[in-house]
Amino acid sequence: MMDNTKNIHINKLPVRTWNKLKMNEASIELGPKPSQALYKDEIPSGVDRVSGKAIGPMSDIPVNTGLGEEFDAYVTDMGIKSVGYITEDGVEADAPLYISYGGVRHGKEDEPATDDKIGLIDFTVGEKSSLTVIQDIADDDSRGAYTFVLQNKYHIAEGGSLTLIQVNRLGKEVCLCNDIGGYVADGGKFSLIQVILGGGVNYYGSNTGLTGNGSGVSIDVAYSLDGEASLDMNYVVDHRGRNSESNIGVSGVMKGSSKKLFRGTIDFHKGCAGAKGAEIEDVLLIDDTIVNQTIPLILCDEEDVEGSHGATIGRLDEHLLTYMKSRGISEKDAYVLMERAKIDAVAGKIEDDRIKGIIRTCMGDEPEAEV
Repeated sequence: MMDNTKNIHINKLPVRTWNKLKMNEASIELGPKPSQALYKDEIPSGVDRVSGKAIGPMSDIPVNTGLGEEFDAYVTDMGIKSVGYITEDGVEADAPLYISYGGVRHGKEDEPATDDKIGLIDFTVGEKSSLTVIQDIADDDSRGAYTFVLQNKYHIAEGGSLTLIQVNRLGKEVCLCNDIGGYVADGGKFSLIQVILGGGVNYYGSNTGLTGNGSGVSIDVAYSLDGEASLDMNYVVDHRGRNSESNIGVSGVMKGSSKKLFRGTIDFHKGCAGAKGAEIEDVLLIDDTIVNQTIPLILCDEEDVEGSHGATIGRLDEHLLTYMKSRGISEKDAYVLMERAKIDAVAGKIEDDRIKGIIRTCMGDEPEAEV
């Protein structure tokens, strides 16, 4: 039987580090022809949906994505059309664009459904327009393992803003390749909020091109890994516009034999004078059997910039743990409380009650009763 899978390299660092650490990139086997993922969308007023490539004021600019060129070429070779969502100039969407994945496979109940899926979406935000997108990445069909390829690209015009919220609650047998990339023009803003509560193998990548003067990006990620789950991340911000600003915050909890690799790169290119960038990671380690790796990078080809990075990695502070025990909270419950606190800190930035309720349910909270 011929193996039609393809091995590609993803999540490559912009510059390589010591090869012996084997953290410069990841490698993945992908199938030859995934089928198009099914989803439901709720489109607010002021947003248009188009089939094929979203056409907007910046759509002629090639888009770099976090998972990288090889992955983008693989997606292009599939020949599957993307779905585009567009807001015209001066439009403020009156509600979030809600995109729900769930039951994304076909097949009879007694038939294993292991075919891979792919979803391609483009967003074009017009001048002085704003749009919030919520992607509920779920699968209510747990009959087998498969790979889900999801790619989002965006163009944000002058003074526009786009907020992309993603919640991953896939099954433990699923491999998710979550790829994001786009450009932000003068005065534009991109906000990315990701809550990772599912998936057995997760590859996350985001590349933000701050091409405009005064453009900005804010990235907030929270994750909870248990068992043998793995998370491989690559977040890149390219500062090219003057006075551009970036903030990357990643916070998570690791349990069991889980594995995590975080790559975070802030790249100050020549001409981005006055730019500022910061990245910080906070990891709570619960078990001694986890594998935690971190590569924070700041690259600089411009003198008049400010860049910083930091990381807090370890177990609960003994003084805090002693205090909690003195208040009748066991060590196990203390870690549960801290885990929820990390997720809640990011989920609290979401203004949609429905997706926040889904996150609470995934964390084991009872759904709130309807009044």
